Amino acid sequence: MEDEKIKIKLAVADRFVEVVINKEWEYYYREAEKIINESFLRFAKQWAYTDHQDLLSKILVDFVVKWIENEERLNDYDEDLVPKMQELNKLADNFEND
Repeated sequence: MEDEKIKIKLAVADRFVEVVINKEWEYYYREAEKIINESFLRFAKQWAYTDHQDLLSKILVDFVVKWIENEERLNDYDEDLVPKMQELNKLADNFEND
């Protein structure tokens, strides 16, 4: 079954962006729009700027840094979790064989 595509218009920092997306992803795009605009207002209060692009660049860097941090935390979590899951599987196999 092919996903239904829709065109939506997002307002980001006083600019409109049209995107064609899978209908099921609209919620995520709307949430992204909300988060970006909230970040824009927060950054506008903290930083001097002459162009919206300046703030959007800072927001982008901030988001990517947070994304990298989350990826590293997930990788660390996976590194800890995988050996524990393997041990649990061994214990479960031993329990089933007894």
